[in-house]
Amino acid sequence: MPDTRGKDKPIPVPLPHPLYSVEETEVCLFVKDHKGEGHKESKNKVKAEKIPGIAKVVGISKLKTKYESHEKKRQLCNSYDLFMADDRILPSLPSLIGKTFFKKKKHPIPVKLTGKDWAGQIRKACGCTYLHLKGSSLTVRVAKASQTEDECVENVMEAIEGVAAKVPGGFNAIQNLYLKSLESVALPIYEAQKQ
Repeated sequence: MPDTRGKDKPIPVPLPHPLYSVEETEVCLFVKDHKGEGHKESKNKVKAEKIPGIAKVVGISKLKTKYESHEKKRQLCNSYDLFMADDRILPSLPSLIGKTFFKKKKHPIPVKLTGKDWAGQIRKACGCTYLHLKGSSLTVRVAKASQTEDECVENVMEAIEGVAAKVPGGFNAIQNLYLKSLESVALPIYEAQKQ
């Protein structure tokens, strides 16, 4: 089993056909509350630059106060398609947002907000799927039912290569690959030869 200690940050795996369209996805952005780059400054920057997709900006201090109860966290989780967070605050988020986000596979996606091109960072984040290195069995979302068969196949092939490049030990460390939809059983597509 790969050693994944200290690897809590989701690893981006680019897809040729993104799962999320920036224009059609409602994104909630978690930002750092610090002098000159707090909630209000971030909100103003999103409006001024007309960054597509960002429906709400929430600062860390608001997460601690306004979304303290489990019910409020659940409501927040259900209100948006996707959650993104300034990569500098990612380690402190699990305790602030609670288990609901992780159960519903709505882990906040890290974006680099220290530069000027926020729109480019958001677009880049929407064009990837994310690998969470935890345990010996990994799940990666690679396609949507609304995509064409060819798009799904291209995404699967690209995701296999992308994941193999990111897993410690590379493709040699992968024993099995399965493809599964919400309603189907896990269908095997690769099995390593037993020695």
